[in-house]
Amino acid sequence: MNARRGIGRFRWPALALIAVALPTAAWSWAGLQHVQIGRAASRNMPEEMAAFRAFSRPMAFPSIFPDLWRLSDPTEAPRHYFEPDRLPADLDIFTLSPDREEAFARQITEKFEDVGIAPWTLMDLMEEMTEAMRTQNWSWAARCGAAMSHYLADLHMPLHCTRNYNGQETGQHGVHSRIESDMTRAFFRPEDMQPAPAVYLENPFHAVLGWAMESFAVVPALLQADRVATRAAGGRTDDETYYLKLWELTGEIITRRIESAASNLSSMWYTAWIHAGRPEIPEPLEEIPSASVFSGVGIEPLAADLHHVRRQKEKFDLIVWIVMGLFTLVVIGSSLYRSVQARQSDRP
Repeated sequence: MNARRGIGRFRWPALALIAVALPTAAWSWAGLQHVQIGRAASRNMPEEMAAFRAFSRPMAFPSIFPDLWRLSDPTEAPRHYFEPDRLPADLDIFTLSPDREEAFARQITEKFEDVGIAPWTLMDLMEEMTEAMRTQNWSWAARCGAAMSHYLADLHMPLHCTRNYNGQETGQHGVHSRIESDMTRAFFRPEDMQPAPAVYLENPFHAVLGWAMESFAVVPALLQADRVATRAAGGRTDDETYYLKLWELTGEIITRRIESAASNLSSMWYTAWIHAGRPEIPEPLEEIPSASVFSGVGIEPLAADLHHVRRQKEKFDLIVWIVMGLFTLVVIGSSLYRSVQARQSDRP
């Protein structure tokens, strides 16, 4: 957690475009949902931390950065998931040590790349955010808080909490992006969220593990819904019938998981602030550097991809205008034709 250099910046309009165009291969909530979770968490701060509401708003867009770091940092991926079903069945998950090295040396025999390290990543970020607040390093506090937003949101996505994360073990390949990105981006409405008030977390690590287990508990329901929706769509998973049925069966689950992510994120920020001694919160930052808080990698390599996205959007807009123009010409031509026909029929 000492990579605090290598700053690279994007303006907010570009970030908004990235949030929409984020590769689904990244396998995370759609970028838009990460932003919505951060915004909801900022509104959810308790009254005694009201000044953080404005401060945390600029942290919403940067919450998508960790998915972009994955494209350049080979060590990034395990921070985005935790798969308890890879652990021994007789292991009480709540006995895991909050010290990652100790947990994987003495309690977990599997490789951390297989199990995932999201819970320990959140603890690292909370510790860093707390110290940054205590020492008035608010830029670093914002960077850690924004990254925390991403990993916490991922931990609330059920398919980030199972070894069968993409349906590969049950013949449901592709279910991850169908549920988390395609369906959620199309149907989820942030106004349906009602986050519970932020609370002080007596044992943050236990709380994080509990949230992961809540996600894990609903995995069977999501996989079953995918099977039912596929049958309803005649075996297809790429048409309207499939997604309408899938949302009918899982919409409540997805909405509650995103809602819980917003509530729990605000509790993490609130707890970090209390541990820091309730310091005075400054005016909001204008921008947050895009470099990884772990490795220092930036997201500049995406500039070419962003340019490609813009070009594709320009081509799409051109096609739309051409189609609209042709449609208008057809309507005008048809109207003129009917007028001529009418006049001819009126002649004696």
